[in-house]
Amino acid sequence: MGEHHTKPLRTREERNRFCRSVLRDITALETMLREGRFERGIQRIGAEQELCLIQPDFSPAMTGPEVLAGIGADAYTSELARYNLEINLPPKELGENSFQEMHRELEQLLARGQEVADQWNSRIILAGILPTIERRHLQPKYMTPAQRYQLLSEKMLEVRGEDFKIQLEGVDELIASLDSVLFEACNTSFQLHLQIDPADFVAQYNWAQLIAGPVLAIAANSPLLLGRELWMETRIALFKQSLDTRNPKHQLRDKAPRVNFGNDWIHHSVADLFKDNIARFPMLLGIAGEDEDALDLLSKGQIPKLRSLQLHNGTTYTWNRPCYGLSQGVPHLRIECRYLPAGPSVLDEMANFVFWVGLMKGMPESYRNLKDTLDFRVAKANFMRAAHTGMATSLEWEGKLWSAPNLVMEVLLPIAEAGLAASGITSDSIAHYLGVIYDRCERQRSGSRWMVQNFQRLRKAYGRGMASSLITEAMAEQQAGGLPVHFWDDIHSTRIYPRPFRELYAKDTMSTDLFTVKEEDPVILTERIMHWRNIRHLPVENAQGELVGILTHSNLTEWSEQGRDPFAMVREIMVREPVCAAPNARMETIRSVMNEKCIGCVPIIVHQHLVGMITDTDIKRLEESTEVVGPQRSAPFEEL
Repeated sequence: MGEHHTKPLRTREERNRFCRSVLRDITALETMLREGRFERGIQRIGAEQELCLIQPDFSPAMTGPEVLAGIGADAYTSELARYNLEINLPPKELGENSFQEMHRELEQLLARGQEVADQWNSRIILAGILPTIERRHLQPKYMTPAQRYQLLSEKMLEVRGEDFKIQLEGVDELIASLDSVLFEACNTSFQLHLQIDPADFVAQYNWAQLIAGPVLAIAANSPLLLGRELWMETRIALFKQSLDTRNPKHQLRDKAPRVNFGNDWIHHSVADLFKDNIARFPMLLGIAGEDEDALDLLSKGQIPKLRSLQLHNGTTYTWNRPCYGLSQGVPHLRIECRYLPAGPSVLDEMANFVFWVGLMKGMPESYRNLKDTLDFRVAKANFMRAAHTGMATSLEWEGKLWSAPNLVMEVLLPIAEAGLAASGITSDSIAHYLGVIYDRCERQRSGSRWMVQNFQRLRKAYGRGMASSLITEAMAEQQAGGLPVHFWDDIHSTRIYPRPFRELYAKDTMSTDLFTVKEEDPVILTERIMHWRNIRHLPVENAQGELVGILTHSNLTEWSEQGRDPFAMVREIMVREPVCAAPNARMETIRSVMNEKCIGCVPIIVHQHLVGMITDTDIKRLEESTEVVGPQRSAPFEEL
């Protein structure tokens, strides 16, 4: 989320001061480019590993700040949500065994993090989107208690002028809103860095844009969100919408979102990208404390950090982001590849890293002037299609349509192999990591493909709540085994329920495809719906979509036997203030209360809105197919 020491720009004077600093930074950047002050002839690689923390029941754990404090390593840092952390791998000069060394360091840092997480009864897992995240995990208490996150969230909401809206459609559909940026916390990625010589930056950046679609297609790992099967790489759309400061009332004009792929090739200099971000996006935050004067430092022969420019750059999110940095006081430029998800395994991530760097280093000379030879919209269309359909994507390449696996195996892997060899990477490293990419494509088995195939089968057997939990459990177990995803076992479902009854929650077993009626609807309509669908309970909602009652089969029978008006409104017959529970209520508790009160169903609600239903038929089915232990006793429902 950018510079740690930030403050809101509340006054005109503060805004003007920060604006002046940003403008002087961009002038300083152009001066350094013109005078040749940037490091040349050396290339470094680096990476940032975002990760999730989960509880023993595989739901998100709020232990991030505690685990971070216990690790005490500079490589670890916080993230937006309490259930996320990030590892910043130290940069390495590209050559020979640099990827194997980085691979070992990453595994060592993950092991160190897990040692501390064990003390907090938590577990580290790599997932583009954690399947067990629920709506309640987006409440304010789950935001990491750091001022910079709260400030950025408040400022983005202020610029937008209304709640952030999420609307995604894949196999399922998700429509939701939130008054903070916490939807962004669902996304975890493996971000790659490659240092670029200034003279090559335009050609290399444009090439990075062109290869983004194919690389994303075979690396997708985020198909599930809130129990819905959406895009193969749902992160791409979710990240854009979760930080979209554009007001939807003013969308007749072409206004870029803060998260974007870009709208054209760059033509002249890396400075074009920074200038475009300054021109398009309001400055949200300022530097806390005194900032440097970049031009003054340059005039004294010193190299500035360009802190203000970097801060603003850190609040705009291109999928290939230009970065400025210093190495032992010498400035350099990098491309940060931000679109790749975390997981499925460390080996899969490192194979993606090697493949991407190999492509960057192996750029054919014929692609050096893409801005003159290819419409940018081809690259952008490839990227968006890849996010939607992953391995199944058809990609345009040199005027021909290719399947993503065939394009990678026949065209791109040879380019990557040549680029890595020219960079001095050992033949063993090349064969090891690119072999993972080849096998993944040949088997057509990415993280998203594995997840979707198992989720569809498990959801049919157990419902989406339990399916999400089982997927997460299997991910954690198979990551620990170290194999790439194309060798992962499927999750085999049986008629027997996979968890004992005492470990079940409403969210695991509730029905979510529900029929409801409005309180103004006629009684005869509800009678017909119950008859058609063979159901015994109908939730009743008001005009705002809030649950206000339950209509039962016995209510209707009694009404009919008394000869009452069949066109009377449902509100006259419904049971008001029904017993309800939260998604995280234990099934043992729900069963006890249903027995005590002699009721046949319990609606599951969040903020008075219906999200599911548990019936006595569900309870009976679970008792027959799970281990039932312990006495049935009454207990209060857990709160949200």
